[in-house]
This record gives sequence, C-alpha cells and structure tokens, in this order.
Amino acid sequence: MNNLKKLGLTALGTALVTSSAVAGSLDVTGTAGLTYVGNSGADNGASKLSQKTTISFTGSADLDNGFTVSYYNNVSGAGMTAANSHFTLDMGDMGTLRYAGQGAVGNGAVGAWDDKTPAANEESWDIKGGGGETGPIAQQTTADSMIYTNNMIDGVTVMLNYKPGETTHDSTTGGGIAFTGVEGLNVGVAIEDNNTTDGAVVENTVVYATYAIDAFTVGIQANETDSQTANADTEFEAWGVSYAISEDISVSYGSSTVEYESGAGNSDQEADALGVSWTNGSMSVTASRHDIANVAGTATDDRDATEVNLTFAF
Repeated sequence: MNNLKKLGLTALGTALVTSSAVAGSLDVTGTAGLTYVGNSGADNGASKLSQKTTISFTGSADLDNGFTVSYYNNVSGAGMTAANSHFTLDMGDMGTLRYAGQGAVGNGAVGAWDDKTPAANEESWDIKGGGGETGPIAQQTTADSMIYTNNMIDGVTVMLNYKPGETTHDSTTGGGIAFTGVEGLNVGVAIEDNNTTDGAVVENTVVYATYAIDAFTVGIQANETDSQTANADTEFEAWGVSYAISEDISVSYGSSTVEYESGAGNSDQEADALGVSWTNGSMSVTASRHDIANVAGTATDDRDATEVNLTFAF
C-alpha cells in the first residue's frame, strides 16, 4: 500500500506540474425534503421530523495530457454542515485516484461493499432514530483517505485504499475486486486491516453477490470482523430481494443476522425490513419498516423502526 501511495502521489504531482487545465466548469445541485423516523427504543423527546437538505458543488477540468481533475463538496442538514468532500484525478486507462477529505466518499472497498443486498430504502439492520445496532463491519474512519480504482479488464474492477497512520495508530490499508462480466451478476470480495485504534486492530472481510433478472434483484452478503480485542469478533450474514413494479415504483425485503464471539455472552442480533420507493419526476418517496431483535446483542432490547423520506431534487 505504501507503493500505491507513492505511485498515486507521483502521478498526481506529475499531472499537475506538467499539464495546464483548459477552462473548467462548476455545477451546483441540491435536494430538499423531510425525514420521519419512529423508533420504539429511542423515545428521548427528540422530534421525529427533520429537514433533509443537501447542496452539492461539482467542478472539473481537462488537462493537456488527457487526464481530468474533478472536485466535489456538499453541505447538508438544517444547519448546512459540511458533509462530504473529495478530489479525484481520472487517468484514463491508468485508473482513478481520489483523495477523500471528509465523509463516506472515503470508503474503500470494505466500506463501499459492506452490505450490497438490494433495498428500496434502508438496509435491514439500519434502524435509525437512536441507533445502537451492530453494523455489518468495523469500518475505518473514512476521512483523509486515498482510494485507487481501476477497471483493469472488461467486467473486473480493483479498488485499493490507504489511510495514513497518526501518532496513536498505524496506517489502514485495504483492497477489493469485483466481477460484473456476466449480465446481471455482480460478485465482489474485499479485505481491510482497520488500525484506527492502537492495540485493537480489526481485520475486516467482505463477500457479496447480487443478480438481476428481469424486474427482480437478489443478493447475499457474508462479512467477518476479526479483532485483537478479546471476544469482539463478529459474523454478519444478510440476504435481500427487490422487485421493480414499474420504472417508478420498487419494493424490497431484506434480513440480516449478526453473530458474536461466544465469549461475549451476546444473543444474535436479527433484523428484517420491508422497503418501498416511488419516483415522480424530481420528487421521490422512500420508506422502510424494520424489526430488530437483540439490538447489539442485548437480549432485552427488541425494537421496531419506521423511516419515511420525501425528497425533491433541483
């Protein structure tokens, strides 16, 4: 991964030093709407309604050597808080190199492929409105990461990620490969050593497969986390199916289970969700209903949750 970093920085530096950019462009897009969340285990007096607003800025320019430089930044929420930002160098057949400064755009293959099962709204385990659930992986902190992606041959994509270490921990490295060479099929595997906590390194493994045929898409997922912390290992399994009723309406059903290391004394977290989405021009409505048992392994914590999103794009 150190070689990857050196290669990427060298390519980036060379491109910017030896090439001049022609006139670039800056586009502004956005969304506005409302989100309703009801969670039986999170009655903390907070409002169940929240504003859902995002303004995105995208800029790009071509270099003399054929490379393209692009930049993305967005702000979201009622307070217009900085959410995601990244800088990307597209080197054509040599692939793309991204520096992710903030937000989920810093996900490597493990973070991007943590749950690929089809869902019309949220994944089965994502109960929102209070949270506390165990997710599919123990993912790295995504900010300040470098991500290299290359479609090496038709149907094969390779993704590598690197997050420099700090005074309290070593670097985090990861990689994954996905195959889409058969119509409708998408299969991938990824691994990552998450070093963001010194002395508690987590080895993440992600495997998924989805297949689309006619209006149906089915998917399965199997993840493992192997932690240096005693009794902290988990196994995550999920499946899901979605059906496109029309070009505008889709429904989905998904289920997932998290199994904990035997010494932890936890019960399996089991979740199910039914989702629906509807698009009408620039307006979209998505909703999901979740039932989750033994939240984060606690046998006395069973919840149900509902999320509804109304969004307008402009």
